[in-house]
Amino acid sequence: MKRFVWLLVLALLVVPAFAANVSTSSWIGVGFHTRFLPFSDGYGFAWGTWGSGNLTFSLSGSSNLGSVNATFKVNLPYDLSGSASPTGTITFAKLFNNPLTLSFYKGTFGGLSTRLVGNVVSSTAISVVADMAPVKVTVAYAPADTWWKSNLWADAALAVKAEASLSTPVSVSLYGLINKAATYTTISAWAVGGSVTPVTAPVSLTVCGEAASNPEQLIGVTVKAVEGKVTVNGNYKLQAKTFKVSVTADKVVPNTTVYAEYNTAETYTIFGYVSASAPVPVGSLSLGAALANGPDTLVGGFAKWSVSLGGGVSHDLLLGYGFDYDDYSANGFNRGNLTGADNLWGVDVRGKFYAESKLMIGF
Repeated sequence: MKRFVWLLVLALLVVPAFAANVSTSSWIGVGFHTRFLPFSDGYGFAWGTWGSGNLTFSLSGSSNLGSVNATFKVNLPYDLSGSASPTGTITFAKLFNNPLTLSFYKGTFGGLSTRLVGNVVSSTAISVVADMAPVKVTVAYAPADTWWKSNLWADAALAVKAEASLSTPVSVSLYGLINKAATYTTISAWAVGGSVTPVTAPVSLTVCGEAASNPEQLIGVTVKAVEGKVTVNGNYKLQAKTFKVSVTADKVVPNTTVYAEYNTAETYTIFGYVSASAPVPVGSLSLGAALANGPDTLVGGFAKWSVSLGGGVSHDLLLGYGFDYDDYSANGFNRGNLTGADNLWGVDVRGKFYAESKLMIGF
């Protein structure tokens, strides 16, 4: 945390003729929750207190070197014990009036992945992004986040990704990625791929392909219709001989998203969900339901009613069935919402109802 603050101060010192706007925001909340849960010996109540919060600094400005934007956020632990988790970004855009962006990240750096290769740069990272249309090159380096003896190469993660996009006469995108994960001395993964969009109206059609070091090759098709509100995705992995087809309808019905997927690479091959928000006279109401089919059929869902009582006081009422709401609130809908429902708050709620009343006081 101290290192990042000094980095922010240094960035301000080395940029001449700097005009900046600085803002801060903070939130600390404490509260009390009551849960009605299906324990092994029957339904019963559980009570507890909680607390969490964050402190955020934001900076934006410009100089003769280019524009500068920075954010620094300290996330307090959920139970207000242990160490805080700092994250932040400092970005210099269009350095020396050139299309060069230099970014420093503290925290997870995303975007360096492909359809077949995941992102290995997931801790403290320094990234440089050079974007000069139609080419974009991103380099990210994440040394071991430790004060103990470490090797700058063997104990670090590195990823380099080059992309090129053309839009005339048809849209074409090409990319290549190499990854070196921490604890490896050589390149651990690579991928090359691209896509072509020969048709854009009234229905958009994109064909893609990728080869990776797994070894694996993938071919896929994406179709978008109804002004982009309906998306059909399909891909086939040649070595694994698995295929995935999904359909997403987003806001075809107002405030509603519907998703359905068939994926032979998953244990639960069929998965789908519906999520929506609904107007209510007081507060806001969000709803969701999901289904997964594999070794057995799992169903679940939730309804959450949130009301602001003024003065930083609010209340949530959550009703659930066979559904891991903690995983949903962190990651959105996925199979884990249902397959992980055997351990929600330490209780098996798979195929069962539960409820939570949560009073929050924030300041």
